[in-house]
Amino acid sequence: MIAEAAPFITAYLAMAGLMLGSFINLAADRLPRGESLVTPRSHCRTCGRTLNIVDLLPVLGYVLRRGRCATCRATIGTSAPLVEAVSGGVVAGAIFWQGLWPGALTGLSLVAVFGALVVAIATTRYRQGVRSLRG
Repeated sequence: MIAEAAPFITAYLAMAGLMLGSFINLAADRLPRGESLVTPRSHCRTCGRTLNIVDLLPVLGYVLRRGRCATCRATIGTSAPLVEAVSGGVVAGAIFWQGLWPGALTGLSLVAVFGALVVAIATTRYRQGVRSLRG
């Protein structure tokens, strides 16, 4: 029974990895600034427009919007879909390498470590930028 469902479970877990990548992007954007991870809703940093369902689709939203805000056309960095794709790919890769359940645990654990690393890098870059502005 599980063997028959394995491709669907793998796809589901890879999508969960993509969504975790999206959350990592949110955390990397907000935590260095001391902002909440919960409110306000996700929005364009340039014009303030609240993101809709298309904008929030991991990787696909970036492709559909051609890497720009739908309203003000401000560019969205390529790191956003890259972080999402790496997160989904790590989960899928671990499952293919180790099998469904050990791979899922390994993949999700690696995504957690990757997320902590991305947030740490974003925090360091933010602090360096603040210091350079102060002179």
